[in-house]
Formats: sequence, C-alpha cells, structure tokens
Amino acid sequence: MSIVVLDAMEGRNSISNKLREAIISRGEELSYIELRDMNILPCRSCDACGYRSPGKCVFDDDMHDIHRAMARSSAIILLTPVRFGGYPSTLKKAVDKFMHMCLPSYGVKDGHLIHPTRYGSKMLMGIGVQQGCSKGREASFSRLVENNAWNLQFEYKAVVLDSTGDMESIGQNIENLLKEVC
Repeated sequence: MSIVVLDAMEGRNSISNKLREAIISRGEELSYIELRDMNILPCRSCDACGYRSPGKCVFDDDMHDIHRAMARSSAIILLTPVRFGGYPSTLKKAVDKFMHMCLPSYGVKDGHLIHPTRYGSKMLMGIGVQQGCSKGREASFSRLVENNAWNLQFEYKAVVLDSTGDMESIGQNIENLLKEVC
C-alpha cells in the first residue's frame, strides 16, 4: 500500500513523528509532504484544469508533485490542526485543488452531480489535532473530511486527537487508525 501524508501542522511535533514512525514500521510506501514547506497557490476556479490542461493546474506551484504522489497512492492522510472545525489555510489551498484528481465530465450519484474519479477510489483519512475536547469542532471536522471524500468518491475516516493527551495513547490511536485503512 502506498500512503501520502499531507502534514499541515505548523512546526515539528510529536504527533507528526508518531504518524511517520507508525507508517514506516508497517512497511508501507510513504510520501510524507510537509505543506508548510510547499508553494501552493490558491485555486482561482478558472476551470482550465478541467479542459485546457486536464488534470493539471495552469499555474505553476508544488501541487503538481503532490498530485503525482496522490495518483499513485491508495490512501491519503490529512494531518492537520483543527481550526474552527476546519482546515488551516495551508491545507485548504491543497484540498481546493484535489478536483484535479477527477475528470471534467459529470455523473449523477445519489441524486448529486459529481465528477468521476480520474485515478480510481482511494482512502481519505483526516487526522485533526486540537487542544482539549470540543464535540462541535470534532463533528464539523468529521463532516468536512466526509464531504471532501464524497466529492472525490473516496472512502474516508476522520478522527480528532487531543494534543494534550499522553503520547502513548495518541500513538495507539494512530496505530488503530492505520489498521483500519491499511
């Protein structure tokens, strides 16, 4: 199994390290991308990626490399702080360009108009990190990951970890999540 991790955490942290170690120890192929080091331009909704240059943004940024890794992967993990129930801007800019993973045509699924997937179905896992517990933010985050996965016709799993918890417990949660998707 090939896994792409899009790490939107602001700096070096033990949760990122635990996730990386857990994937490597399982022997999975890993592309670990720290978004804070990437140049990702905002999507301008120009639709050129659908017709003029199918599957590729006409603006040159680091998303081209990220898309190549995602196309080859079987699972995509979003590791991110939870901001008001959603993603920080570094991850939001990348997720906005996930539609490059789809064809420009439309189909109908469950009464909704959606784009067919370009590279087959994958697993999208959202791992949110927050201080303390907030059921409202957890629910919003889970719904956001679900909607992103639904738009891409991917399977999904979302979880929010408490960064104030002990690292042994967080590491076990990460291991359990990986067992579910790998």
